[in-house]
This record gives sequence, structure tokens and C-alpha cells, in this order.
Amino acid sequence: MIGVPINFRSGENFGTLCGMDSRPHHFSEDHVALMKSMANLLGNVLELDRAQTSIETLSVPLVPISSEVAILPIIGDVDNERTERIIETTLAHSVKKNLEYILLDLSGLIDIDESNMSNLLKISKSLDLVGVHMIITGIRPQLALRAIQSDSDLEDITVRSNLEQALDYIGYKLVKET
Repeated sequence: MIGVPINFRSGENFGTLCGMDSRPHHFSEDHVALMKSMANLLGNVLELDRAQTSIETLSVPLVPISSEVAILPIIGDVDNERTERIIETTLAHSVKKNLEYILLDLSGLIDIDESNMSNLLKISKSLDLVGVHMIITGIRPQLALRAIQSDSDLEDITVRSNLEQALDYIGYKLVKET
């Protein structure tokens, strides 16, 4: 049997890469070097997987405001893959945290096509099904045009100009201690 550790760059151990034969075998230095190379490669793949998970988390940054309210700021471009990730993460997080409101802030959205805009607006209907009310904020004029062009049903969607108005709408007030 031969085994070498699989480590992350930080030195944290993930596990051990093992090789085993039912017959006795003497492993040469070349065998050991090959196993170490394979363990190093696996460590790098695992490190990339961690980085990808971090990137995915950052691309859907649900920010809790209270136990009932979270803000989802959409920043940058939104393509099909990111739209799906936003929908999945938002629904899962809403149910897991038992949220009442999600404030979808689009003020940082740079570019989105009509199809993805339509899908993003459909989050509201999905959230309604799990008992969460979505309020959209930060719609710039060009995004408003895309939303209208996407033939989305906007009737049941609550929209406010900015986060302050959305928080005011649901009853949140800043109370300053004197």
C-alpha cells in the first residue's frame, strides 16, 4: 500500500491518495513521485473548486438585514448561467432562512438581455409560491425599457426607486439613540 496526503495550498489536509495491491509490491521512487504529483494535482483541482464556489457565492450575495429581510444586490452583467444561479440561491436561501421579504436591488446591474430580464422578474412569482414577497429597487430607465420589451407581467411586482423607499414600505425605520 502507498499513500500520500492531499493538501490545499494553505497546508490544510483534505485527505489521502492511496494505492493498494493485494500482492506485495515494492514501490520505487518513481512510483512515490507519481503519487505525489497526482496528490498535488488533486489538491489544485480541489482548490479551484473552492474558488469557483466562492465566486458563485459572491455572484449572488444575499445580505441579511434582519431575520425576515434580505437584500440581493445584482452587480455587473447577468447571463443565463448567473440568472439560474440567482433564482436557485434566492429560493433556497429564502426558504432556509424563513424570509418574508427580499429586496432585489438592480442599481448595480450593468447589462442584461430581454430573456434574462424576464427570467429575473419571474423570481417574484417563484418567491410568492414559498411565501416571500420581493420588492425590486434601482431600476434605471434602460432596464425599465428592457423589462417592458421582455413582455414580463409586472402587475404583481412591487417596485420602489431605492432601498430606502423599499425598507420604508415594509416598515423599517432608522431609530437614532439620543
